[in-house]
Amino acid sequence: MSRVWFLYRKDLRIELRKKESVASMTFFGALVLVILNVAQGPGRRLTPETAAGVLWVAVIFSAVLGLGRVFARERENGCISALLVSPASPGAVFAAKALMNLTLMLLSQAVLVPVFFVLFGTGLAGGPLALVPSLLLVDAGFSAAGTLLSAVSAGTRRNEVLLPILLFPLILPLVALAVKASGGALAGRPLTELLPLLEPLAAFGLIYAAAGYLLFPFVVREG
Repeated sequence: MSRVWFLYRKDLRIELRKKESVASMTFFGALVLVILNVAQGPGRRLTPETAAGVLWVAVIFSAVLGLGRVFARERENGCISALLVSPASPGAVFAAKALMNLTLMLLSQAVLVPVFFVLFGTGLAGGPLALVPSLLLVDAGFSAAGTLLSAVSAGTRRNEVLLPILLFPLILPLVALAVKASGGALAGRPLTELLPLLEPLAAFGLIYAAAGYLLFPFVVREG
């Protein structure tokens, strides 16, 4: 666990010094929200599920930008080989990278969710806090699956193209459940009514995390 924390703090210090991933993720997500708001037209109110779909389009597309950078930085600097011969196990490297991707998503969403409510919040019964359970569960599953697949694509020439092609079909069930759960939260439904949607989200997160932990050593050594 101490090695996971050490590797995570290393990546976090680099990101806090440059802020390139968080800035690009936040700017791109906010731009998507603004474009969708303009396309919606003035004075129109969205249903809760449609509004949730708009939010998740911005969140998922912005998150893909951060996923690509975490491993691309290691490949560009030739650090991935050093990580593999270090005392840290491949599983610890995977856990640290997944935790870093989760942090990047949470930091960008700290800006994107308020922007979403400013642009689309009119007429929605649920507030930003109602979205927290679904955001946390989806972020955990997305970061686990995305970390594994970004390791796969990082060793290729067209990693920016390959990563979304591999990732989007895998996370489609997760996003569909997230839209349903977030739509219910925005409609003002209590948390107890949303549990049948939140429990599968947690299950997907655990499956992606376990698969990533087990497969990462093979992926990163073959890459």
